Amino acid sequence: MTCNLAHCQNQKKVDSLLQVATKQTDTTQIITYAMLWAEYLYTDPPSSKPYLDSTIVLAKRLNNDSFIARTTNYLGVYYNMTSQYEKSDSIYDMVVDMYTKLGDTIQVCAALNNKANTLRSLGRYKECLEVHLNSLKLKEKIGDTEESIAASYWNIGNIHGDIENYEISNEYYNKAKVIYEELKDIDALASIKVNMAINLQNQFQFEKSKSLFLEVEPYYIEQNYNNDLAGIYDNLGWGYAQQDSLDLAEYYYNKSLDISQQYGETSLIGLTLRHLGELYNKKGDYRKALQYMEDALQIAETTGTRKKMIGDLLEISKAYAGLGRFKKAYEYHIDYHKLHDEILNKENIERMNELEVQYQTEKKEKELIIKQNEIKLLEERKQKAENEKLFLIISLIGATALAITIIYGLRQKMKRNKVEREKLDKDLGFKEKELTTHALHLAHKNEVLLDLKSQLEELKTDSKNARQYQKIINNINLDINNDSNWEQFRSYFEDVHKDFNSKVMRYYPDLSNNDLRLMSLLKMNLSSKEIANILNISVEGVKKARYRLRKKLNLNTEESLQQLVIEL
Repeated sequence: MTCNLAHCQNQKKVDSLLQVATKQTDTTQIITYAMLWAEYLYTDPPSSKPYLDSTIVLAKRLNNDSFIARTTNYLGVYYNMTSQYEKSDSIYDMVVDMYTKLGDTIQVCAALNNKANTLRSLGRYKECLEVHLNSLKLKEKIGDTEESIAASYWNIGNIHGDIENYEISNEYYNKAKVIYEELKDIDALASIKVNMAINLQNQFQFEKSKSLFLEVEPYYIEQNYNNDLAGIYDNLGWGYAQQDSLDLAEYYYNKSLDISQQYGETSLIGLTLRHLGELYNKKGDYRKALQYMEDALQIAETTGTRKKMIGDLLEISKAYAGLGRFKKAYEYHIDYHKLHDEILNKENIERMNELEVQYQTEKKEKELIIKQNEIKLLEERKQKAENEKLFLIISLIGATALAITIIYGLRQKMKRNKVEREKLDKDLGFKEKELTTHALHLAHKNEVLLDLKSQLEELKTDSKNARQYQKIINNINLDINNDSNWEQFRSYFEDVHKDFNSKVMRYYPDLSNNDLRLMSLLKMNLSSKEIANILNISVEGVKKARYRLRKKLNLNTEESLQQLVIEL
């Protein structure tokens, strides 16, 4: 028996993980089983299920609420991947409730996104848009990451495309595109281009859409993104079919079907089967069309993808009419109209448009309130200045009469100042402790993230799920290099060491921002390893940075850099 190299490498990885899992306990064992589940999820979903079940059992046995929520979310992903959308919908409701009780708003937003995408697959568009908008509002409220906000823009663009609001859909796609370009997220940019191409295609701008599809195709081939590639070929086939290039359409449909039957989701197979049925209806081969359409309808009914059922019922009706079986054609046409009106009726579309208008209105109202508060603050400052001016005039006029009172007040103020100085000294001690704790936490966090990143890089090299691992690595890189971490540290530092940065720049104006960061960490008397972890460089890199800083400060070999920084 032979196997290809990639498969042998994956089996070796699976054997290694299984061997490790038998020696582990508590949450580390859960993580290992989750890795085994992910290893099989995209290649052999049924084989992944036992490992997923193990993660859930272990989490419940440990009574760890955080891991119970996490593993339940994995179950929702599994049901979604295997097109069991009704099950995944109820699972995501449980996950939202779990993370709400845990107070983890970020994970609540993620679970809401997953639920909304499931609702989209089920054709429940109004509910889908409502959940996506609620998730976006929550993300904006808590100041979630740009990447997370972009994902919401992307998803909302999808649902507006589904109901043919192409202008609004493209507005959301473009907002997501700007963020992904800043993040240099090539995967997400490719997907956004595909979605924009689908919008163009639905507006019958076939040449523009084809150009975008073909631009992305080589990237999906290179990355082995089989499901995405099958989706491109299916869309290209549909475009050619609308232009009556039926042979080209059939060529691309069959390419899509070959790939999706080997790697794809069940619902993707059903979509391509329906498109082939449409093609044979156009060719007048109604019996063959009916074969494809009945298989497509069976898949849509099994997966609960009701939007796809609309197209399936219509094409089956056309096939029966072509065969002269008009009673059967009429029955399917009635079913088609009933489902179409249920999902895409005018009232639903108008309600979805109202949700979008409501979101935009609320956003503008919040912006208006902010501006009104700014105006109010300016007016209060102006009034305060006028009051101070009036008080000064009154004070000058009554200076003699109030002399004794002022002297008494000064003495009282001296007493208060003494109390305040003691309080400030106490506050400063607390802030120094807080600064040190934050710095050590930042150093430890970066050290853990770099170690995790290294492990993920190793796993990525011999995994078919390189895309998923790379997304995690990208998130780690974003967190390590997140300037907000440094801004928070700088805020703590300046509270403790006031005017330090201004003094440094006054005496040494040629120093860079990196030099200032290094001097701040030296001021805290941190070790080279701690400084390296915070700055995301090696210990050797810290030594080189100290050497360059000494040269800029014109220190000779006998002068201490540490002492100079501490005395500033």
